Amino acid sequence: MATMDIIKYAGGMPANFLDVGGGANAEQVAHAFEILLSDKSVKAVLINIFGGILRVDTLATGVVEAARRTNIKLPVVLRWKAQTWMRARRVLMDSGFNFVVCDTMKDAADKVVAAARGA
Repeated sequence: MATMDIIKYAGGMPANFLDVGGGANAEQVAHAFEILLSDKSVKAVLINIFGGILRVDTLATGVVEAARRTNIKLPVVLRWKAQTWMRARRVLMDSGFNFVVCDTMKDAADKVVAAARGA
């Protein structure tokens, strides 16, 4: 819920909230992404993970798989704090997609709101 709050604080309007849960695998993350993208009011995607249960490299693999499956055109901003974040960042950067990876929630919220507005 803090993710939705900080998007509002940054001047945006969250369209949806999805919790993939701690035991999600790459396939489940990809499916969750497809559900999220089925909402036509979504203009950008912010993925904010407080890692500890879900490995963020698993999340990154799922995000890349989802991007491939859906041929996503929307901006995707990611922010996480977790042990495997360096591996996750490499998965995203090697994917060929233009993901935006942020270090703080505020930076991520500002960037996703700007992206949703087309800035």
